[in-house]
Amino acid sequence: MSVYWMQVLVEWIQCWMLPLSRYLTKNRYLMALRDGFQLAMPFVIVGSICVPFLYPPFVLDEQNSFTQAWHFISVHYRTLWLAPYQITLGLVSLLVAFGMAASLAKHYGLPERLCGLTGCVSFLLLSGFNQDSGIEFHYLGGMGIFTAILASVYAIEVIRFFYQRNWTIRVPEEVPRITASGFLLIVPLFVILFSMTVLNIVLNEHFGAAFPVLIEKLFRPMIVASDTLVAVWLSVLICNLLWFFGIHGSLLLTGIMYPFWMSNILDNQAALAAGEPLPHIYLYAFWDFYLLVGGVGATLPLVFMALRSRSQQLKGAGKVGIVPALFNINEPILFGFPIIMNPVFLIPFILAPLVNATIAWYLTEWGLLDRFIAILPWSMPSPVGAALSANGSWRAALMSIFAIVNAWIIYYPFFKVHERLLLEGEQQRQNRIQK
Repeated sequence: MSVYWMQVLVEWIQCWMLPLSRYLTKNRYLMALRDGFQLAMPFVIVGSICVPFLYPPFVLDEQNSFTQAWHFISVHYRTLWLAPYQITLGLVSLLVAFGMAASLAKHYGLPERLCGLTGCVSFLLLSGFNQDSGIEFHYLGGMGIFTAILASVYAIEVIRFFYQRNWTIRVPEEVPRITASGFLLIVPLFVILFSMTVLNIVLNEHFGAAFPVLIEKLFRPMIVASDTLVAVWLSVLICNLLWFFGIHGSLLLTGIMYPFWMSNILDNQAALAAGEPLPHIYLYAFWDFYLLVGGVGATLPLVFMALRSRSQQLKGAGKVGIVPALFNINEPILFGFPIIMNPVFLIPFILAPLVNATIAWYLTEWGLLDRFIAILPWSMPSPVGAALSANGSWRAALMSIFAIVNAWIIYYPFFKVHERLLLEGEQQRQNRIQK
């Protein structure tokens, strides 16, 4: 890339993308959304661990003692796995409602625990979760994610509105603080619950459906659009461009995609339970274990190249970055090579995950790769994480390994150019020292 076009790109990013990305990254609602899902993540992971035991990844083979033992554990101890699964993934929307409400309350300086509980109650009420509504329990899980988000935001904004105007019940200072906080909440809580009850009545009378049913229909086109190859390309392009210019693009991207990934992974789990084909491809594990091998930009191969480099700077970055990179942490590489704001690496930094995404997408669509049914920690080594997230699929592990090899091929010529430039600089410094 010529210096001129690089300068044009830098100016365009600085004028348009950087201000927008900074605003979105610091946006209180996106931050609360991200925090809500992060708070729910341990429960989701534990629930996902139960999936292979509920739905064995191996076909029962009477001649194989391992598959026999696995199926025996799955069938005879099904209740043991089903209960944790239902109480974690089955209540994920309730967990998100609490986490998002508490996070937004913290931003406003409101009592976090009371506001978190208010977010939960608001979500349950807005979902029509009472004896007479006939609402299904699956809206407490992934199907209620968007209802949980809206209910939490509405509840906290109402509380903030009342607190700012002192439209609350105040008690003497001698009253314990937690009791006083409870009295402050009474008036806004009544308004929240009363207004949501009225909304439910109006929706049932005019549309014959509860709020989450209507929201599901409203967001369905967005959910469908989020599970396309174009969505994957845009995700990679936005995330990696922001990272290249020193902005944590992963925070922005995952904050936006979490609701869609969560809804889609639960759809896949429901299809697995029903014995139906899994519908979704672009999920949390697809992003983590196919596109972020070694960290954003699929930089794991660069660590191994650096360890064999003649450049002292690259060799030092490789030694520091090797262990973190195995667990998909690549800040030592991003800043040690450096890759950030380095025009030599702009093309491979974007191209490697784009190519891996395209290959993985079509192989999955053609049925050569298994689809994902679980969410595991992003820091898990990619081949292992890919296999376990796809219910023990060795094909997914091979795809992750292929992604590493493919990234190596794409990065190699650019690495050699960068290495040569660094070696020339190191040689010049050595010559100056000798003189």
